[in-house]
Amino acid sequence: MYDKRVFRGSNFAPQHLPKWNPHFAYAKLLSRDDGDGESAAARAAEARRRALARRKAKNQHYKTSQLRLGSPPPVAGRRHENVQTETFLEELFVSPPVQYECTQTDLFFERPASPFYVPEKTGADIETQIYPGDLFDFDMEVQPILEVLVGKTVEQALIEVLEEEELAALREQQRRFLELRAVETAEALRLEEREKRLVKEKERRLVEHEEGIKIQKEMEERIAAAVLMQGYMADLLPSVIEGLESEGFMMENIKEDIDESFMPWLIKEVTLELQDMVCSRDVLSDIVREILENRAEIYKVLNKESSTDETEEEGPSVQDMILQDHLRLQEEIRTKEKLIRESNETKPEIDQ
Repeated sequence: MYDKRVFRGSNFAPQHLPKWNPHFAYAKLLSRDDGDGESAAARAAEARRRALARRKAKNQHYKTSQLRLGSPPPVAGRRHENVQTETFLEELFVSPPVQYECTQTDLFFERPASPFYVPEKTGADIETQIYPGDLFDFDMEVQPILEVLVGKTVEQALIEVLEEEELAALREQQRRFLELRAVETAEALRLEEREKRLVKEKERRLVEHEEGIKIQKEMEERIAAAVLMQGYMADLLPSVIEGLESEGFMMENIKEDIDESFMPWLIKEVTLELQDMVCSRDVLSDIVREILENRAEIYKVLNKESSTDETEEEGPSVQDMILQDHLRLQEEIRTKEKLIRESNETKPEIDQ
């Protein structure tokens, strides 16, 4: 179905229509012959010929555009611009004419202030006379408002007073807590220092005890060596003399020399050694006495400190430690006296 009043195609694409010629406006109507069949056939043949010619021209144009060397044709709505494509640039000395022009616009006027909005007046104005006390009683009507204002003010004041009291109680509680924490911190530091002092004292006593044991062992070894030497010499000397006499090597002059010179010298040396032992015993006794005095003073000070403590600590007390040290020292003194007594008992045998 075709209607010449309806346009076919896109509404946005450019339309390439031939210019209107008034001389050919009615050429088709004038050449039309109604009722002549040959004229219709001739018109159809002419239309076919024109279509073939248009198609041939279009194909020829397409072939020409494909075989042409150079830039492709511009797209619809654009055109090519000639540019310089020479190998070397060419300086252009001809400058286009330049002319300066200026213009001045008017200043902007300040915007005036907007007028106040005045609503449109409607209705008719009517007036009346109102005397004082006609509408309401001020003293009676203002009483609820005053009650609310006064009550709210008093309530807010009470809340502020209670808040201040609560803050004061919190500050007092915080102050007591800080004082208690300071006391606990001082007590912890005091206990820590006391523990350090006790540890140092214990280490010092252990060192002194080890030194005393070492000195005691040396003295016991020396005393035992002296006693062993005395007993060994007392047993060995008669057997040696008897052996020499049985072999015939012991003569009277040698025996007299031994009795007069060697034996007095040997007894003298043994006596000097025993005197050194006795002196060593006296020195050892003085050392033990000094240690006992120092320990007694230290235990007295520790006993005073332990009596001031509020809580009792685990472990042996100061009195128990003093008693143990005293018993151990007495045992050591008894052992040394026994060794010295044995050495004194062997002395008459050597004299004989």
